[in-house]
Amino acid sequence: MIHSLPSKAITAIALSMLIALNACEPGAGSGVPDATPSHHTTQQVVVPDSIMNYLIDSAVQDFRTHRPPTAIDVRNARIGYLNSSEGDKVFLLCGEFLSEEEPGKWTEFTTIKTSGYEQYIGHTTYCADAIVVHSDEKLTQELKRRLNA
Repeated sequence: MIHSLPSKAITAIALSMLIALNACEPGAGSGVPDATPSHHTTQQVVVPDSIMNYLIDSAVQDFRTHRPPTAIDVRNARIGYLNSSEGDKVFLLCGEFLSEEEPGKWTEFTTIKTSGYEQYIGHTTYCADAIVVHSDEKLTQELKRRLNA
């Protein structure tokens, strides 16, 4: 003989299963940010002018201090951030530069704000994974102006 459950019992079981599954979701209720990178954000992040200026000045200083390559032009400058494992925002400046040593070849660079700064020449995943907050021609022009000053 086959017994069937009443529809209220089935609804209660299904609801209980959904609640249990939701509680098992990674990071749910733990206060730990999900480790999956997200390129979509529901809140607008504003990069303070002090951080933007610091990143631009640091990139220019690094280009001047560590030669070759000798940067003579820049393009596609953008500022964004990555979420650290602690949930903090790590701001970075990404772009491309043209060097005196290799005319015609644009090379990627990344400048990251740390307790000081770090600059990487060549392709990195930092910029590919970053959530871009500020990207316009004014930023590129300001970087060029300071580089050529």
